[in-house]
This record gives sequence, C-alpha cells and structure tokens, in this order.
Amino acid sequence: MISTDSFETLKLAQEVDKICSYFLHPRKLSFFQFKRTYKNNTSIILANKSDFFREFLINGFIEPEILLPVNTRQSSFCFWDETLSNTQLSILKETLGIYHGLTILSRRKSFYDCITFARSESHPSPVAYYLHLIKDLQNFSEIFPTKAQHLIKESAKSTLKTRTISKGITRKNFLLPKRSTRLYIGDDVNNYITTYEAICVQLALEGKSYKEIGAMLSMAATTVKTHLIRLKARTGLSLQEISLRSFRAYNTITNIKNGHPQNDKTKENNIKLKNI
Repeated sequence: MISTDSFETLKLAQEVDKICSYFLHPRKLSFFQFKRTYKNNTSIILANKSDFFREFLINGFIEPEILLPVNTRQSSFCFWDETLSNTQLSILKETLGIYHGLTILSRRKSFYDCITFARSESHPSPVAYYLHLIKDLQNFSEIFPTKAQHLIKESAKSTLKTRTISKGITRKNFLLPKRSTRLYIGDDVNNYITTYEAICVQLALEGKSYKEIGAMLSMAATTVKTHLIRLKARTGLSLQEISLRSFRAYNTITNIKNGHPQNDKTKENNIKLKNI
C-alpha cells in the first residue's frame, strides 16, 4: 500500500517544479508528471503539483492507453481527450482544473517513461496547440530525466513513491524487446525491416544523431549507423519510404490479428512477421 504523506509529496513537487517551470510557463502549461516503470513492475511518479500526483493514485490514472503501435517505435503519444473516459476527464477538470493532457511514452530495455503535460484551462484547438509544441515537448521529455536524476534515484529507494502495478495490467510491449522480429514491407525476400531497424529509422527521421540513438537503444553509435546503411542497401528505399511502408505493414498485421478481413492486395503480398 502506498502512502501519500502531504509534506513529503509537497516537498517533492516543489523540487520538480523548480526543474520544469522555466519550460512550462512560457508555453502556458501548468501540469507536469514523470512516471518511470521498471521491468519488475514497480514505478515512481514525480509531479510538479502534489494534487496531480495524489489524484493519479486515487483514481487509477496510472496507465493511459497508447493508441499508436509501439512495437516499431521508441516513443509514442497519448492524447487524454481521446483515450481517457468521460468520467476520468470530468474528475480531472472539475476537481483539479486539468485540461488536455498529453503523455509521451519513451521506451528502454529495462524501463519505460510516461511524461505528461497538461493545461489549467481549456483550449479551443488542443490538437493544433500540441502539434505546434510537439518537438519542444519531446526535447524536454528527453532532458528531464537527466536534470531530475537525483530525484529519480531518491524516489526509487523510497517506498513512499514506489508503486507496484496491478497484476491485471500488463505493459510488456512498452519495454524495448530483447530481440528483433522481421516485418515484411514488400514482395521481395529482402524487403523487410527488423524491430530495431524500424526504431532507428524513427529516431533518425526525428533528427537524432547516431550517438543519441545508441544511448536510447543501448547500442554503439557505429551499430546504429550500420543498421541504417544495411537497411537502405537491402531495400533500395529512402528512410522516409521505409517508415511509411513499415507503418502500413504493421497496421495491416494488427488489423488481421484483430479480426479485420484481408483485401486481395494484402493476401497477395503475404505480409507477415518472422522471428530472426
């Protein structure tokens, strides 16, 4: 059972606010939360407002659903207005004055981070608002764990801020896989992409360097470079074309698994996953 001692929670919130207020205020964002979930299903939560932290524990907003396919991505997004129930959204708005939450999921092999931003007032076009800020939000999401490293370490040791996820909730897919699978993106036997190649492509298209990608995926920068060079040579496609085909192929597989009918083109291409 987790304790939410008011003094300790408030003190921690003040420390978090010192780190992120310079970023939030100019962008008219009021709420920030960082949640790290480890491989053993324990997690820590850091928030810039103590009520934001406490409300997540009481009302079960621990794991908002991620709609985008995460298997071939290092990061994904969750827009609360589309994924939380009306009851949950009402509680957030009426009780805490929280509007238009956005969570960024960032995956690693031994843990994953959910970084959440939200406003204190309604916006007439929240999707357009976040599209304008998305690059800044991604960058801050990557910077925060370094800036708050001391708080993360302290929280990981403290039973006050550590929570075990319910056995009914499984988030194994949120962790980066131990091994890759092949995703076929064309008719030719060489027209495939592996899980880690797909993630490298995503990060490269976001402007990340080989060194930055390597740090995220626990591999050397030279390995990342080799992945991308071999991928382009094998498929004869640009990274943009590979990314588009991968997304389409993954969605096709997801639809088949969910019971949606295959069209003739899908049957003809016989897109499938294979273990390496």
